[in-house]
Parts: sequence; C-alpha cells; structure tokens
Amino acid sequence: MLTLGFIVLLIVLVLEHQFKLSQSNLFNWFFWTYNIGLILTAGMLAVRGTMTVVGSEPGPATAGISGLGHIFLTLGMVLLFLNLRTALKPHFRTGSGAPQVESSVL
Repeated sequence: MLTLGFIVLLIVLVLEHQFKLSQSNLFNWFFWTYNIGLILTAGMLAVRGTMTVVGSEPGPATAGISGLGHIFLTLGMVLLFLNLRTALKPHFRTGSGAPQVESSVL
C-alpha cells in the first residue's frame, strides 16, 4: 500500500511538475480512477485480513471486489501513460526521437 498510495503519487507529482500533466482531461480521469482502485484494493485487503484473523472464510465476493480494485488501478495507470504520451509529444524533435528537456529543470 505504501508503494501504490505514496511512492506512485510522488512520481506522478514529479511528472506533473516536469510536463504539466494536469492540463489534460486525462489527468482527472487518471487521478480519480487510480484512487478509487487504491481504496477498493486496500479496503478488501483489510476485510480479507480481518476475516482470516477472525477465522471465517472469505467468500468469492471479496475476491471479486478486490479484482475490481486491481482493474481500476490498471486502468488508472493506462490513463497516466496515455496522458504522459500526449504531454511528451511536443518535447521530441522531429526525426531524432531524442527528448528536448528544458534547461531550467536541470
């Protein structure tokens, strides 16, 4: 959960600062989709862990809702990469494929 909720969003913060990802509508879709997936996945992890400690058997709905959380996380990551591709297009020179980085960043 630390990696999914904290480190990934810190990396997104750096990418936002560098490439202004939030100027696109895809960023809002990424942000909400990813966070819904994170909440579902973490919630079902807690539910399943609690049920295991108590000694009851988790049903198939627990796995299904957890799977939905993982699907939302994956969809959020796809949206992030689509947004990143859109933001990076102007930074590539025609023909060379090498990115042009602003000197103020370095």
